[in-house]
Amino acid sequence: MSYSMVASDWDDTLVPLGATIPDRTRAALERVRAQGTVLAVASGRSVHGLQVQLKRNAIDLGGLYFIAYNGALAVQAWDEEVLFGHPLGLDLAARAARMCADAGAAVMIHHGRRLLSDQPDHFAVRFEADSNDLDVVKVHDFSALDFVPVKLLVGGDKEQLTKLCRAMRTEFAHEGEAMLSADFLMEFTARHVNKGSALRGLCEAIDIPLGEVVAFGDNYNDIPMMKVAGYSVAVADGVPELLSIVDEVTAPSSESGVADVLDELLPA
Repeated sequence: MSYSMVASDWDDTLVPLGATIPDRTRAALERVRAQGTVLAVASGRSVHGLQVQLKRNAIDLGGLYFIAYNGALAVQAWDEEVLFGHPLGLDLAARAARMCADAGAAVMIHHGRRLLSDQPDHFAVRFEADSNDLDVVKVHDFSALDFVPVKLLVGGDKEQLTKLCRAMRTEFAHEGEAMLSADFLMEFTARHVNKGSALRGLCEAIDIPLGEVVAFGDNYNDIPMMKVAGYSVAVADGVPELLSIVDEVTAPSSESGVADVLDELLPA
């Protein structure tokens, strides 16, 4: 089988969380891109955050695509031209933020280089700001925003977010999508907006068949992307629900598992 695109999650798939990309993984990405394979990075991070991360890891943005905000926005990484977007909406964002705040979780909304939050000193807020080079702004009332949010990012401990995620799926069953993206983070986007729908949209926009996509991931929010890609791969330390549905399981990000698969599927 010939593959025209590699679509991969960033954190804990290509790069161990908070670390730098292994040399073997970077070299494999550079090699397949030089051979003409398109690379798309699919992440819950913002466009600005992805730019920060890739520049820190010396990855060229030329010809690269971002599926950002957990699928709510797709852009050309090299010039930030938006291919499509699915914003959350002011009213829905305000109601969802209120539910999360009432549960004691930290609510975050990205706006350019700013990160708006009701708990600016929360550990998840500090992590998001520091890892993406964002300025934190305290917000008391999310219903008074003067822009339309793309998504909500919610921080807390795993037990708290697991319970909250279930509750939000019930409360907003016909309006939004809630899913965990890390042990301390939850994503909330508009209905039917996820990495899978975004990958489908990106492939349509740049005329690449979904069957020619090999996708990599590690967490719950990667599951929709695995379900639509032609070939799906999870790193070995991914969540069990993901490991059970993919075509292949590879080594963890710290051991360059993505590089192992690319060397096999897209050899020099």
